Amino acid sequence: MKRILIVEDDMTMNKMLSNILLAEGYKVTSAYTVKEAQHYFQTGTFDLAILDINLPDGSGYEVCKVIKEKSSTAVIFLTANDLEQDITFMMTEGL
Repeated sequence: MKRILIVEDDMTMNKMLSNILLAEGYKVTSAYTVKEAQHYFQTGTFDLAILDINLPDGSGYEVCKVIKEKSSTAVIFLTANDLEQDITFMMTEGL
């Protein structure tokens, strides 16, 4: 069974994504902060991480860097940020 880590601080969005993925047969772990995400990632393995960029205690970019340093887990960014500078940052940082 594929394992997915969802890192999204909006409880409604997090719950909705979790329910959809659970219904499709995935094992889902939800985190709401960078600290929680880092804890879950250090204590488990995931096939995919879905990351919000704007989190209450930091950035999804921080989580992505930790993930990419330690594994080959795939990452999808989920964000309301739609500015060109946000896309450029992800590309220049190799995210």
